[in-house]
Amino acid sequence: MATAADRRITFKALHQRGRAFLMANPFDIGTARILSGLRFDALATSSAGLAWTKGVKDAEGLISRDDALAHAAEIIGATSLPVNGDLENGFGDSPEAVVETVRGAIEVGLAGCSIEDYSQDPQHPFYPLDAAVERIRAAADARDRLAPDFVLTARSEGSVKTPHELSETIRRLQAFAEAGADCVYAPELKDKAQIETVLSEIGTPLNILGGRPNFHLTRKELGDMGVARISIGGGLARVALNAFTAAAETLKDGGTFGCFDQPDGAEPPVDFEDFMKSKF
Repeated sequence: MATAADRRITFKALHQRGRAFLMANPFDIGTARILSGLRFDALATSSAGLAWTKGVKDAEGLISRDDALAHAAEIIGATSLPVNGDLENGFGDSPEAVVETVRGAIEVGLAGCSIEDYSQDPQHPFYPLDAAVERIRAAADARDRLAPDFVLTARSEGSVKTPHELSETIRRLQAFAEAGADCVYAPELKDKAQIETVLSEIGTPLNILGGRPNFHLTRKELGDMGVARISIGGGLARVALNAFTAAAETLKDGGTFGCFDQPDGAEPPVDFEDFMKSKF
């Protein structure tokens, strides 16, 4: 099994402009084994995926720092790939809280983590820019002291629907990069022209969220544009739980069992059980 230091080095090296490497997000040990077996470049936890396995909604403060880090440790233990941690807003408003989260992420063996500017306060959902930057600067300082090759990703969660909103997102991403972030990320970006605008304004590696409905850009297109990393977020967990719910509805309301059939002529999928640990 790769050491934490090995994984950090590997993960950081993946962040090259235009590489557009895929970072898939499992939601438990079994899905981590599947994704590792399918040879993805890296994995990442998903705050949404974790929340749903606990039966709660995402980004409402219902998952604690200890919950997230214990979940990360399980994922790390199931793979030799680098693992990034989706650590929401750092589990606290203050820079000190974010530092504690980054320290825990490094100690548990994560190769990197993301910190959001979304506060989880419905009245004031986004931290003011100065406060958001100070949180990232504190996280970067902690990284430099504890593990300089740990990849710190700073996320700007705001809307990009209008030119003003896009400009504000760019301003935040630039400020986060200047504060020491190794990678920046705006989950709302999905339009090609907007992504190209952001890339023209920012030299820091950019992550794009691919695991969403109606996202039509390919990995090659994103790489050609200059995107460094593509994450899937809660996308795979949503697909799995939607399929589970649809099949369960068919059983309950339809009284038939065709949801378990393989469609005629369809290629059989890779057997997920091939990736599960066995005593034999």
